[in-house]
This record gives sequence, C-alpha cells and structure tokens, in this order.
Amino acid sequence: MRSAPSSCPAPTRAWALCGAGVTIFVALLALAALDPGPGTASFFALLGLASAGYLTAMRLIAMGLCPSGRTLIACAVLAAAWRVPLALAPTHPLADVSRYVWDARLVRAGLDPYSAIPSDPSLTRLRTPESWPLNNPDVPSPYPPGAQLFFLAATALRESALAIKIGILLCEALIAFALWRWLTSVAVSPGWMLGYLWNPLVSFEAARQGHVDVLGALLVLLAALALLRQRSLLGSTALALAVAVKPLAIVLLPLLWRRVSRGALAAAILLLLSIYLPFWRGGPLPLGSVPDVIRRFRFNGPVFAAVASHAGPTIATALAVAAGLAVAAWARQRVSLASPVAWAWPMAITLVCSPLVYPWYLIWLAPFFVAPATVPLMLWTVSIQSTYVVWARAPLEAPWVVPGWALFFEYGGVAAATLWVFGRRGTRRSNPQL
Repeated sequence: MRSAPSSCPAPTRAWALCGAGVTIFVALLALAALDPGPGTASFFALLGLASAGYLTAMRLIAMGLCPSGRTLIACAVLAAAWRVPLALAPTHPLADVSRYVWDARLVRAGLDPYSAIPSDPSLTRLRTPESWPLNNPDVPSPYPPGAQLFFLAATALRESALAIKIGILLCEALIAFALWRWLTSVAVSPGWMLGYLWNPLVSFEAARQGHVDVLGALLVLLAALALLRQRSLLGSTALALAVAVKPLAIVLLPLLWRRVSRGALAAAILLLLSIYLPFWRGGPLPLGSVPDVIRRFRFNGPVFAAVASHAGPTIATALAVAAGLAVAAWARQRVSLASPVAWAWPMAITLVCSPLVYPWYLIWLAPFFVAPATVPLMLWTVSIQSTYVVWARAPLEAPWVVPGWALFFEYGGVAAATLWVFGRRGTRRSNPQL
C-alpha cells in the first residue's frame, strides 16, 4: 500500500521526524545508562516514551513523508548510535544470551547440546561468568542447529555475551541494507525502513538482550528479496537456513509453491540436512528440549492454552502450524511476493497460537513493517510491552503468568487495529503489491 498524502508541510513533517528520532534516542540512551530492569516503572516509562516517538515517526511515513537519502542515512546512524550503549550494557541475570554462550562452549568441547543437561555436576568445568548462571538449567538446549552454528561463529574469538551481541548487530546492519534494496525494488519509500530500525522493542531485544531471532528475521528477508528477483536457489536456501534457526519459518513454505524449481528445492533440503546431520547422534531428530517446552512451558499464549486444555499440547501445536500454513497458502494465491502480508502474517498467526509468545519473537515480523497492511503487527510490538510486568512480579523459579489486563491490552489492541486496517475501503482497493 502506498503512503497516504498529507496536508502537513514537508519542512514541518521533517522536523517532526527529527524530534521523534531524538525522543527515541534519549529514551533508549537513558534505558541503557540507568538499566532499571524489565517490568519496573522506569523501564515502562522509558520504553513507552521511545514507543511514542516511534509511532509518531511511522505515522509521518504513512502520511507520505519520504526522507531524502541524506536524511535516511542520518536516521540509520541514529539507530546505530542508540544500539551501541544498549549492547555494551551488562547482561541481565539468566538472559538467553548466557545460554547461547553455554551452548557454544558445549559444542566446542565436543558435547551434544541436545542431550547435555547444564545442571549436571560433571559439566561444572565448562561454567564461566559469561555462561553461568543460565535459565532452565534442568533441560537441554531448545535452539536448532542453525542457531548453534551462529553461536559458534559469533564466539570464535571470545566466548562472551558481547561477542554474540556484535554478531546480532552485524545481522541488523544486513537487514537495513536488504530492506533498502527491497523497498527500492518495489518503488516504495525507503522511509519505511524505520519500521524496523527505529522500533524500540527490536532495539532493546536485539542490542540489549542479543536474541538470535534477528538472524532468523534476516534470513527470511533475504529469502523474500531473492524470490522477488526470481533467484529461486538463493531464496530457497535462505528460507531453509531460517528454518534451521527456528522452525517458525516453516509456515512460509507455501509461498515457494510453483515459484522455485525442483533443483532449488532439492538444494534447500540438502542444505537443511547438512546442517542437522553433525548434531544427529542416531535415533530421533536433534530437537533438544523442544518437546519439553511444548509440554511444560507457557507464556503469553492464551489461544494455545485454550486449545491445549481440550485437545492437548501436541494437537494445539499442530493447529498453530496449520494456521500459519493456511494463511501462507492464502497469500500464495491472493498477493504477490512483494507484499509484506505474504511474509509477516503467516508467522504472526502462528505466533498468536503458540505456547510461548515472548516479546522478542516479534523480531521475526519487524522487517516487514513497511506498509499499512502490517501496521497491526507494528502496534503489537508496542502492546506486547505490557507483558514485561511479569519480569518484575514473578520469582524466577515460579511460573510466569501474564495478568489478564496485560493480555487484554496486548491482544485487544492488535485485534482492533487489524479490524480497522483491513476493514477500510481504501485498504481493499489499494495497490496489491503492498
């Protein structure tokens, strides 16, 4: 969808964009310096202020503001500037990035991350201040082989959380470049890049927390760009790599139907097998604690909880995947590969139906915040911030339960935005490309 025209003078809108960027910068800089901790009043105030600046900026883009090349470079530099102090901030206790470092140490020591239990006393020799303590030490790793290879590569020179974060920031730089190439290819304002670059939730969870989901988002975006340019081999292999990072990307497979050659599809399958094979010890697939996660772990997944209570977690998981595949199949028939709808919404529907919906999971959707059709998902990155209250309320060893008011704020806001966007007559009549 193309941006709507605006009656606001261009200089005024440009200064408003500048003000929005400065607001995000100051808020996230303060968040990095003060480090109030997720779920605290100061955390909500600073992240909320940054989100207000972000929504202001994206409204200006949606109204038709098209930043010049120099302005866009300045916006990208500003986004990089607030990520540096976030990345340099000390790691939070029990953060996932500590688990990443631990997994890298396990693999480098010749051990299997999918069978080794971190709390096993025989593994005490592998513990370092960078990798211990870690969360859920009673279960093996849930991260697929593609993620494990990234952990190994990122910590090749130094086994530390900062090394992982640097790798994540490099992935974000590649996302920015790929977004620019994609938007220019479909003749859409590159200003929509700010949907990813200026998103406060993405900035916090990528630079501050170092979540590997950024790598998956990059690979999905590269698959979208390659297939748009009819490079089926590159697109298929990029999507296979994304699946190897996290199975979420598997719901996008219908988009490849009759768009890639059999040779490209075979190459993608072989690549996926070659990534899994070194981690296979015979017997079941190397899934680690994934089955255990599906059975036991719950967070911010009311749809999954409702289905699982009647049909069990296995069927609830199958329905979550089927829902994403169905949306992708619909998108395959109704929209082009240039549409962010085709890429973002299948993953979003699967996430809505998943047992775990942590805030950083939405990073997978963020590169596709480039059109009004994905505005509800953009708003989801703001409304899901209400779930951070759990970090301050619940003991680390207790089950994390998102309060009802937070669920209503999060999902109610997304539902209302979705109905508004797709119910508008202008949306139905707009450019089918975006």
